[in-house]
Amino acid sequence: MEVELKNINPKFVELFTQTFAFTEEEFALFLSSFKCKTISKKDYYLRAGEVCKSKAYLNKGCARNFVLDEQGHERILFFPFEDWWLGDFDSYYSGNPGTNYIQMLEDSELLVISKEKFQKAEQEIPKLKQWYSSKMLRSAIASRNRIEEMKTLSAEERYLKLIEKQPHIFLRIPLQHIASYLNIEPQSLSRMRNRLTNKH
Repeated sequence: MEVELKNINPKFVELFTQTFAFTEEEFALFLSSFKCKTISKKDYYLRAGEVCKSKAYLNKGCARNFVLDEQGHERILFFPFEDWWLGDFDSYYSGNPGTNYIQMLEDSELLVISKEKFQKAEQEIPKLKQWYSSKMLRSAIASRNRIEEMKTLSAEERYLKLIEKQPHIFLRIPLQHIASYLNIEPQSLSRMRNRLTNKH
């Protein structure tokens, strides 16, 4: 399905036309490289074992990005919402099968660009490399901060920080997935929520 400008998240348009100052021609060229894809709730954009051959902008909806540990337990890495980019980027660059699962938690709409089309767009629009360098740096910093939190904060501190930084998560994500993200048991999260609520 072709991408129509009127249906695109304004943040996508703003990022490329304002922050990175794409001309109208450059933006139109870039946009023409994408296909619109709808994925139903509980369906997957990507599964472990598949080679990631595209990047996808989450135009509408939300998802969970997770891996399986050695015991087969799900470990949620993060929850992408609107204006996030999806993919297993290790697999994307190496061409090897990936380790990430990306499952939709709501009916979602993605703007998908293949690796070949993205590389072609980078050659035609030099500013695109500047954007991607900036994005990769932000992603690396976010990953480091997440590891640091898991290593240094208690479960309660991680929970309180999540409420402070991303309160919308509790409106859109089931509690069992939030518990997995915080690396605690669902029952422990319920008890903690009740205790902290009763404090106030």
